[in-house]
Amino acid sequence: MISHNPHSNCLNARLYYCDFLSERTREGIPESALHHIKQCRDCQAEIERLEALLVHAEERVGSEQSRRDAAISTLLKLHFARAGEPVTCATVKPFLASLADPVLPVRVPTPITMHVDKCGQCSDDVQALRDLQLTHKQLCHLGQLLADEPAASEVSCSSARAAIPAVMSIAFRETDAETLKHLCICPSCRKHLYRRREAVRQKLLRGETTQGKFPCEAVSAADIYDYTLPYGIDPANDQYAEFRPGLTSHLRACPNCLAGVQELHRTISAIAERAESNVVTVYHLDESVEAPLLNGPAETGAGSVAEVTGHEQQEPAGRPGAGVDFAADLKLKVSPLKAKPVLKAGLAAAAVVLIGLGLLLYSPSATAVTIDQIYSAVERVRNIHITTLTGEMQEQWVSQGLNVYLIKTGPRWTLSDISIGVTKSKDSHTGIIDEKQLAQDEIAGVKSKMSIILTLMPFHDARGLPPDTQWTRVTGDTLQSARGRTEVYDLTWTESTYSAMIENRRRFFVDPETKLPRKIEFYQKQIDDRDHSLRSAIHVEYMSDAEVEAVIKAIFL
Repeated sequence: MISHNPHSNCLNARLYYCDFLSERTREGIPESALHHIKQCRDCQAEIERLEALLVHAEERVGSEQSRRDAAISTLLKLHFARAGEPVTCATVKPFLASLADPVLPVRVPTPITMHVDKCGQCSDDVQALRDLQLTHKQLCHLGQLLADEPAASEVSCSSARAAIPAVMSIAFRETDAETLKHLCICPSCRKHLYRRREAVRQKLLRGETTQGKFPCEAVSAADIYDYTLPYGIDPANDQYAEFRPGLTSHLRACPNCLAGVQELHRTISAIAERAESNVVTVYHLDESVEAPLLNGPAETGAGSVAEVTGHEQQEPAGRPGAGVDFAADLKLKVSPLKAKPVLKAGLAAAAVVLIGLGLLLYSPSATAVTIDQIYSAVERVRNIHITTLTGEMQEQWVSQGLNVYLIKTGPRWTLSDISIGVTKSKDSHTGIIDEKQLAQDEIAGVKSKMSIILTLMPFHDARGLPPDTQWTRVTGDTLQSARGRTEVYDLTWTESTYSAMIENRRRFFVDPETKLPRKIEFYQKQIDDRDHSLRSAIHVEYMSDAEVEAVIKAIFL
């Protein structure tokens, strides 16, 4: 007979869902749990959902791995098209961004990676780009930027410089894609943009600016990349334009974050404008010998000879130019490429961009953090501070311990204290504080906003997730910052509306130690659309009662 505490029995039974999927392992399930699963509709529904997810994951792994293998194979062909020819820094420059991209790794030595290993300047450039921890898409655009020539631009320098104020204000809709491109690839216009932005930063430093509680330390190079050198942005079709004010209004007024923008600008410009080193390498490969398997060890292929001129001969560096996993039967024959015309640098970079943007970056492989663990961690949270990073600038504090809800929108602060049924509001400009009693329906409304679990998670608990929900780790996106390691995961599910099927995605930037999200991005797309659109994004800070109380006292006392 089923226990009178079905919820407890379901929790116990969940430990054996995977075992229940197989007749062989089902025998090891305790009799009480097995009986419960067979009788419980909720458990059966959960098992059906798990089985569907496992089948989908298996199909998806094969598809994504195949596409990844094909992409990296094409990239390697671009590398080996330079076999037997002098390779200089200019040859390598279009490939620097892809060498820094963990999504497009290369473990075998190639004419390109051999030059990077021998040339200290190119090696430093790759490491500098890796340190930025840009997204895959940003690195693809950067590869194109490094390959483009000013002569390819259809915009004059005078026209481009006239758009600098709009670019500095991140008002991209006041300009166009070609103008943005010119400002990024023209060395002279890049310098003009840098100097104008630096003048604004110095003026802010001399003035009295108040940045409030905006988490400047959470603003990464990836967050500001598109605002620094907006190559690849088409203002006429920019899906993120309406969400920029939250972060960009801060960037325009914060000298600290503008310093980060300028530092990123200098880093990229230095790589784009760096002169040739005196290192020229030639990678020879015996055409009678087939290149090694692409998933083999990273060591010189049979028949290969490295020539280095203008630089002291060195043993190959211990690290490969990058790293990669390939299907065991995926091979590369170099000799047929030798008969083909050598690809121009710009064409090679364009090919790298097309390869990269066509990849699906999500893999349902084993994850370090599960969605259940995140739910469990969030359920224990008592106090949070949330900063909206997109749309209207807004901050919220929720304290379950103090029973208060504080929100800042623009210059106005509003504090709701449920314990005494009072709300206070303050205008930062005037300093005037208004106070009033909360009606019962207003108290209920405030309480609904104070649900931390529903603020951060799409459903009240993991059991409420739809059957088609997928929890996948975003590969290559483990980040390292001053706050420690961060892992990135996507939670996706579909829902039916009156007019369309919508696919939702929440991207969680998770602390693997605490299992708590540090940042969450919210995306949606109609089921027939190709790409998701960013709807909103938040930064999350976890606080104590005392820390929340200190914030309130600083504002209202």
